[in-house]
Amino acid sequence: MNTKPILNHLSFVGLTALILTSSLLLNGCGQADASNQSAQQEEQLVRIPVATEEVRRGTITSSFKTTATLEARDETDVISKANGIVEEIYVEEGQYVEQGELLAKLRDDEYRIQLAQAQAELNSIQQELRRVKDMADRDMISADAYDKLRYQADLQQARFDMAKLNLTETQIRAPIAGVIAARYAKSGNMISQYQAQKLFHIIALDQLEGNVYLPERELPYVAVGQAAQLRLSAFPEQPITATVVRISPMIDTQSGTFKVVLSVANPERKLKSGMFAQVNLDYATHDNAITVPRYAVQSLDGQHSVFTVDAEGVAHKVDVTLGFEDETHVEIVSGINAGEQLVVSGQANLKDAALVQVIKSEQQS
Repeated sequence: MNTKPILNHLSFVGLTALILTSSLLLNGCGQADASNQSAQQEEQLVRIPVATEEVRRGTITSSFKTTATLEARDETDVISKANGIVEEIYVEEGQYVEQGELLAKLRDDEYRIQLAQAQAELNSIQQELRRVKDMADRDMISADAYDKLRYQADLQQARFDMAKLNLTETQIRAPIAGVIAARYAKSGNMISQYQAQKLFHIIALDQLEGNVYLPERELPYVAVGQAAQLRLSAFPEQPITATVVRISPMIDTQSGTFKVVLSVANPERKLKSGMFAQVNLDYATHDNAITVPRYAVQSLDGQHSVFTVDAEGVAHKVDVTLGFEDETHVEIVSGINAGEQLVVSGQANLKDAALVQVIKSEQQS
């Protein structure tokens, strides 16, 4: 029997089985390598990129924001206390004047004549009074006659004083120190005594005031002497310091607010009456407080939380209690400590225990 074809067949079958086995082994190894690579890629993909910042301690001030219009502490309209025609004007708008400085002058011819007449009459009666007094001392006239003459002398003295005062009032002087805000008088105008016809308007710019109206709930936090920061459009980069000087003792029943008066020193008179100001009224300051950026805090239904990152790159959601707030930062009363890494960007996509990749780490200034 010829066994050679059978042996050849068996050899072919064995070789085929060997090839198939090797192929399967190679396939299994390739799939294992691919599975490992896929797992590594998946682990890298699930790490969420975030930016962190080291939590530090600092100073933060609680404040209330409102608005106010600056007003002059002292201002007045200047009117005439005498009748007459405006003869001279010595000041112009924008000019600073001292208290008592001459602003304008009325024609005074009539008043000078009246004063001279009163002076002459006074001199005459005083001379007569001296003569009668001498006679009275020697009992040459009755005491009643002397008393009547003395009364007439006192009356004439009063008339003289009035004539002198009327002459003085023809000189229009500044009742307060300040800046001439408006000049209404013109040369040749006829001015009436004590009429509402204004000659000048003077405002004292050395000290300005701002009235703010706060809700009733803020009353416990306001006290005389507290500081406030004002920002004006004319000086956007220069905050102005003001001080609480008066607090109204009553609450407006219609608006539910109370009035607080701020005093603003203005020695250089660069601030003007009527300027509109944004006001930050400072209540209190906490030193050595843990502060974080406002945008790092998430709030939902009255609950506040932040995310921190540990050394293994795991994010942790932490509930926190807030304290003071300002424009950029909030105080953390409890929940986190100084030195921890706080997520300040990317926290919207995070969940507790999520894996993160820190792509940017900032130091709090």
